[in-house]
Amino acid sequence: MIGLSFLSVSFLQTFISSYSYVAIFLLMLLESMVFPVPSEVVLPFTGFLIAVGVIDPYLGFADAVIASLVGSMAGYFLGYFLGIDLFLRNIKKIGLREREYDKAIRWMNKYGNYFAFISRLIPAIRSISSIVCGAFKMDIKRFLGYSTLGISIWSFILIYLGFSLTKNWILIAHEIMGSTIYIIFFTVLIIVFYFLLRRHR
Repeated sequence: MIGLSFLSVSFLQTFISSYSYVAIFLLMLLESMVFPVPSEVVLPFTGFLIAVGVIDPYLGFADAVIASLVGSMAGYFLGYFLGIDLFLRNIKKIGLREREYDKAIRWMNKYGNYFAFISRLIPAIRSISSIVCGAFKMDIKRFLGYSTLGISIWSFILIYLGFSLTKNWILIAHEIMGSTIYIIFFTVLIIVFYFLLRRHR
């Protein structure tokens, strides 16, 4: 997550080394619930521990994926039950009308599959996507299916990279977290361009 100092990496290493599966589950659960826990650190280090034989590869992977799904469901229901109230309460402040909410729901019904999947592969954004999907009433079965796919790919890639690099696993964390702000910027730019193009048409 943006803003999390690398001074905390030593804490994450110690915590995961000491409590293994419980630590991985708790950290990935918190990360998927918008807490400032970087999966970019947790998952590569999990891969390193798999490489040195501390953690079973199948259990480690399943642990991370299940924790992320549980946290995502919590975020989904938070958005589902509070999203509309927060939106309607603040639409005038941001210059929108109530009908915009209905448009957003229709958009989610049409393109929610892509959003639920792709957002899981984008640092920082992946942590809030569940709330967005819930707030705009995405079908829960579709949300679970596509979120599971995205979460599994993200987890597998980072765990595998940590496994492959062994003691150099932290390079992955540095590279991803260092480029996060650029990834978010270009993602937002693409989204804005898309909506401007649709409005123009």
